[in-house]
Order: sequence, then structure tokens, then C-alpha cells
Amino acid sequence: MKSSIFTWTASALFSLAAAAPGNGHNNNNNHNSPLYKFQQKCNRLAQSFRPDANTQVLIAQYLPTGANVTNPDSHPTCQGRPSTTLLADMCRLRLKIKTSATSEVVMEAWMPLDWKKGRYLMLGNGGLGGCIAYSDMAFTTWMGFATIGHNNGHFGLTGEPFLNNPAVVEDFSYRALKTVTKTGKKAVRHLYSTSVKKSYYLGCSAGGRQGLKAAQDFPEEYDGIVVGAPAIDWNALVASQAHYYKISGDPNAAGYLTGAQWSAMRNEILAQCDGLDGVVDGVIEEPRGCNPRFEELMCAAGQTWASHSCLTAAQVSTVRKFFEPMYGRDGNLVFPRFDPGVQPNSDYYDGEPPSIADEWYKYAVFNDPNWDLGAQYSLDMVQTTMNQDLYNISTWKDLTKLKQSGHKLLAYHGLEDPVINSENTYRYYENVSRSMSLTSAELDPFFRYFPIPGASHCWGGSGNWYVGATSQISRVFGATTIPTEGGVLMSMVKWVEQGVAPERIVGRKLDIPTGAQASIKLHCKWPKKNVYLGGNANAQESWGCQ
Repeated sequence: MKSSIFTWTASALFSLAAAAPGNGHNNNNNHNSPLYKFQQKCNRLAQSFRPDANTQVLIAQYLPTGANVTNPDSHPTCQGRPSTTLLADMCRLRLKIKTSATSEVVMEAWMPLDWKKGRYLMLGNGGLGGCIAYSDMAFTTWMGFATIGHNNGHFGLTGEPFLNNPAVVEDFSYRALKTVTKTGKKAVRHLYSTSVKKSYYLGCSAGGRQGLKAAQDFPEEYDGIVVGAPAIDWNALVASQAHYYKISGDPNAAGYLTGAQWSAMRNEILAQCDGLDGVVDGVIEEPRGCNPRFEELMCAAGQTWASHSCLTAAQVSTVRKFFEPMYGRDGNLVFPRFDPGVQPNSDYYDGEPPSIADEWYKYAVFNDPNWDLGAQYSLDMVQTTMNQDLYNISTWKDLTKLKQSGHKLLAYHGLEDPVINSENTYRYYENVSRSMSLTSAELDPFFRYFPIPGASHCWGGSGNWYVGATSQISRVFGATTIPTEGGVLMSMVKWVEQGVAPERIVGRKLDIPTGAQASIKLHCKWPKKNVYLGGNANAQESWGCQ
């Protein structure tokens, strides 16, 4: 199976930070000390924590800073990193919860010794998974959150467990998240003998969809919800992946482009649009204002890719279709275009169907492992599956319940995203505005959206992509030395706990994996946009909002 194109934070390639090695905490002999009492209470959770008949304790252990937690997840696609180094003294609790006669969810609660502020944090998943975000759990536990992660009802970045088991699909859509949230709070209350003061959610990609599902359907569970690049309008998104693959993925087609040719086209788009914001810096600040002429890269008579690095007319037609919206059989929009300036993900041209679309259709929708995306995909099929909307996985509702709850939602999306078109998040924001008859000023008290120019899918990119979010903190060395203030998570904390709503989000341009910082830019809240004011483009003061 091809690896998922959606972010799975547990597959981070690099260690978080050089944590202090074992500090002797396990040898503490003072039976009256808070540390000793914490250790003992944690280690006894297997006997003392029994919230209901459906919940089984798998692991309960105290672990000190510097300890390594070996990834116990059984599926090979969850083995991206063999272990995670802990950044805080904590209690680790691993549970298995039956959600039906044929389904279950596995969760982990990492609860720090230093939990003075009473903050609870739920992390999202990615792709069709399936894999617990251990690296993000380690980092946020270091930040003082009691952090919860889970497998969303099945292990692995695969849809295979959906086959002939709708209960697992239901877990994936919403039930695993809701179940784990409630059980996690019970575990935290049990260990600390006090209630959660504030509850937060943080997720990107498919994890962004999970967060919006909570915001739409059970917002009472979280005081603040942070979602990045949300995989909403799920059925349309999956259909668009199949659609763009059908356009660009056949290596034998006359219009097929290699990775090198896609890179050349991206460079041409940058040449035409990078300077629209007043500065040439490798970032298209507002891709929606970029309407490139793709024919600029077309070969003249007698020219070839080998001789002039140009494209044939058929290849230019492929590019043009790729950067156009997808429409259904009835002429209505299915999914918006990709942002000009993205480098298309290789899943669209490596000769194999995108794994998310392929496996969602095979195992969740049609329950047929032999279903063939190349032969059986059609616009009629797209309409049928969109109407079917298994367990309301589309996650396309307004935020009436969130507004009534008094809780908060912060969304962000990179404008250089090759996986989920960022225009879809703009589209959601404006749909909420219309459906609730609320202006942006009236949405601001509970819903704010921050486009992030130059950011790729959840992490990385040519611009100031690092906003202290899930799957970012685990990608750079020394993440613990980077200030957390002003990032998406701590901006939400400040909004909830101090009533200070974010107007801008701090974005850092970092090298991966060293974490070396090139520049800082403050990203503006929509509908305002980042505007170049003049001077050094890498200087924070050279940018404003308009």
C-alpha cells in the first residue's frame, strides 16, 4: 500500500529535542513527597481506574523525563519512528475501549507531574488512520497539557479495517473521538483528583476534520478547538483526489508530467505571480489572485523537454485542468482548484491511485477489495457517494452549536498545500457566514480563520509555515527552544483563558530538521490579508494586514 498523503504526526522523522536522560525519579524514597505519591497513584491505575465495563487498562506506568516510549502500535504503517523520548515526568495510561460488538478504540493519556493549570488536550489523527501522535504527545505534555491520543478505531494508515464493518467506519467518522474525549477526562480527573479546568483540541488534515466535527456536533467537550487544513466536505475531497489522479496519473498518456516537469511549471507560475504582492520572495501571498498563463512553458516548433525544458500542448492541457475546479455531472462545484504555486503531491502522478481515495471507495463505500478506481470511477459514482455521506463524514455544517456553547474555533490553512486545496477552507468559512447570516465581525467572537501563505500541508513550505501546530513541533530539532506564544495552540489558550482573541498568528520560517530560523511573519486573520509594506521582506515589521 502506498503511504498516506494525509499527515500522520506519529511518523515524524526526527527526535523532538535532546531531553535530559534519566534523573533518578524512579528511585525516590520520600514516601511523603508529591512525586512519590504521583508515581504510586499512576502505577496503581490498572487496579483503580475502571470507568465502565467497556474500558480495559493496557498500560499504567510512571515515566521520567528522558525515558523512551517504544511505539507499541501493531500496524507497520504506524512504525515511522520506533520510539519517542519523553520531555516531562508523566503518567502513561493506555486503554482499550469497546465501541460496539465489532469495534474498539485504543487511546493513550499522557499526564504530566506538573499539571498546575489543569489543561486537557486531545490530538487528532491523519489520513485514514489509525496511528497515535506520540511525538506531539511528548511535546504538549512538556507544555503542561494532559494530552490524549488515539487510533481512531483501527490501527494503520489504511482503510482495510472498514471492509464489511460499518462500526469501524462510524468510529472513524466521529465516535472514536467523542468516546475517547469523555474517557480521557475521566482518567485525568481520577489521577489528579480534580476536574479539568480547560479542554482543548488540536488537529490537522484528517485531524482538522475531526476537530470541525466536534465543533459542529459536540462543541461542549472543548473550550477551544484548533484545526489545520481540515479534510472537510470529505466525500467531495476524496472524489477530487480521484479526479486529479485521472487527469495526471497515467504515465502512458500524452499529457503526463514527471515530477521534474511539475517543478518546472511551479517555477513558471512563481515567475508570473510571486511579485504580485510587491516583493519577490518565493511565496505567492494571495494565490487566489494568481491566474497564470500556463502556455508560457509550451514548446515551440522543434523544441522538446530535453532540449528546452518546455512542455507539449497536451501536457499544458493537463496542468490547466489540474488548476481548475472540479464540477459534477450536474454542473455544480464538487471541489475547488489547487492553489497556483503548489508542487503537486507525487500521489497524483506516480502511477498508483491515491491511497485515501482508493481505499475509502474499496473498503468503506463499496466493500469490495477488487474495486478499481481507474476503471470504475465516474461522476455518477461521485454523486452517489456524496449523497450517501456515511455517518455524516462530510463534516459540512454551520457552527450554530458552537456559538451557543460559548466555545471557540481557530482554523488555519497553508496556501501552498498540495494535498487539500486551501480554497476549501475559505469556502467553508464563507458558507458558515451565509448560512448563519453573520458577518465576519459577528463570527469573530467564536470562529477565526488564518490563511498561512507559503505553508504546505500541515508542515513545511517555502514561507513562514511554523505556527506551533500538530505535526510541526515534531519535525524540527530543538522544538522546545522555539517560543510557543503566538502560535495557534497558545493563541487559543490565551483567547479562552484571558479573553484575548488573536488578530495575527506568529509564523516562523524554519529549516527542517535543524530548526534554524530564517524569519518571522505575523499572519493576518481573514478577511484581512498579509500586505508587504516595504523594506527587508524577511523583517517582521515589513508586513501588515489590510
